[in-house]
Amino acid sequence: MDVNYRQRKACDLCYTRKLKCDREKPRCSNCVTYATDCTHAVQSRRSKAKEQHNGRKATAKDTMPTRTTTIQEAKPDPTQSPLGEMSSKDKVAALSQNQFSDSLDLSTSSLELPPLHHTLSMLGVFLNSFNSVLPLFHADTLLSLVGECYALTAHQRDPVVWAAINVVLALATQLIPSDDEHDIRKGSFHRTTEYLNKAQTVISQVMLGETRLVNIQVLVGIVMVLQTEHDLTAALVFISATMRLVHKIELHMERRQRGRVFWLAYILDKDLSLRAKQPSVQLDDDIDLELPTLLSAGSEDDGGRAGVVVTADGKTEMNFFLARVQLASIEGSVYDCLYSTRASKRSLEERAIARHNIVSALKDWQRSIPTEFGAGVVASTTGNNPASNGFFCLLHSASLQCITLVNQAHAWDEKWVLGLRDQGRGSGAPQLPPGWEDLVSQARDFMVLFSQTWSSDVWFRWMASCSYLTAMVLLIANDLCNLEHNHMYGDSQLVDDALSWLNVRASNDQREDVRALRDVCFKAVGEVRRRRAHAIAMIPDNSLDSNFSSVTWSYQI
Repeated sequence: MDVNYRQRKACDLCYTRKLKCDREKPRCSNCVTYATDCTHAVQSRRSKAKEQHNGRKATAKDTMPTRTTTIQEAKPDPTQSPLGEMSSKDKVAALSQNQFSDSLDLSTSSLELPPLHHTLSMLGVFLNSFNSVLPLFHADTLLSLVGECYALTAHQRDPVVWAAINVVLALATQLIPSDDEHDIRKGSFHRTTEYLNKAQTVISQVMLGETRLVNIQVLVGIVMVLQTEHDLTAALVFISATMRLVHKIELHMERRQRGRVFWLAYILDKDLSLRAKQPSVQLDDDIDLELPTLLSAGSEDDGGRAGVVVTADGKTEMNFFLARVQLASIEGSVYDCLYSTRASKRSLEERAIARHNIVSALKDWQRSIPTEFGAGVVASTTGNNPASNGFFCLLHSASLQCITLVNQAHAWDEKWVLGLRDQGRGSGAPQLPPGWEDLVSQARDFMVLFSQTWSSDVWFRWMASCSYLTAMVLLIANDLCNLEHNHMYGDSQLVDDALSWLNVRASNDQREDVRALRDVCFKAVGEVRRRRAHAIAMIPDNSLDSNFSSVTWSYQI
């Protein structure tokens, strides 16, 4: 037996898993991948297939643990595509057979989960915060999936359900605040990434296996995490695949929970499309589905409360989910109006009509939002709840982005910023868009909400930053056009904070447009201060307005 053992060339890992061993020293590539020691201690099974099938009782008893493991590994999982089948579909195995096989074996053999008490705690965070606003999962169904998954061993677990649990953990982890900023960077962000990476280890099973609702929920959850990154490439790739699978199982024509998952994918699709200036996957004309407001009947809908947000005093409520779906539709119209190939072929008159229709839709949408959930007051009316404040910050950020893009008053609109620069130099004045006072008011309220919710490691830090800079530019332009107004002192404080924020970002960012915007804003603020100082000097002391004389600027230009 020792002789036979020495003659075997494959290491224990490759032998037991039936992998191709390259016999590299000190560890073969498969042992490196699996992070295990490269040993040759396992006894070779020399019996033929028929003999193994019949077996002797003693031998069967001695090798039962090994055989059980082998059977569990070899047992086909209905949620996974067989390796050979995947090879015939997309030639992946033909291009990298060893790597693909290794990834499948690794994913199915390492479906470990945190302790149940930890998962249940994080599940509570997810259901009471994220899921209550954007209902990705039905609460009872999710709890049932978690219970069933924990009742099985790692080798028996459904990889798709396991991925769903990790996605939920990732979404919940990024919402948990911490008193220690350093701990956030090292802890919360790292754990979110860790859970997301785990879910992605079984992405082949999620995307290529049997397509069920939970598969779509996993992909939507992954995109929800990826959309918070500065680089949207991964999010765009995943949302494209998600929408294809959505159509495969006809979620765009289903009701109840399946309909909600579709609308969540729709929100992500339209939002990422506008942010990246790339076409969305879903066409509105292909949707045969009622809006979330009409899906409130029945026990399947969590008592009709999914997506509904209530003020701290319980007197006012809002269907946040419905509002976000409606705003996503407007975002799609903004993309079509500004960036689509079709838009470039329209006449000036047609473009003007399209812009007017979008502005009208935005005004109607804004009127549908209860005043208690407006950007300037929502933090106080909801009891300063960090989770809900973050979602409202993103909601009002998207709204401000739409209105400023359509009115060409965005922070990254070159013509608009150059007009601000010229006015700061005293050589011209920017052409103010229609509804200027209302636009400035929206910018002011959003800056208040942003300052109440933002931190250097908050999960949505990259998603609302552009709107924050746009709001700052609007307030500076308003100061240049109107030196003395009722909000002068408060606006100066908001702009002062925003300039400090922008200065830090510009110092750490290599983008020239960010630094150029900072320089333009600094010079414009300096011009506002100079003009106000000159105006104060020309007015008798006993005639000065108290607000006008109290304005101070901490930046020296």
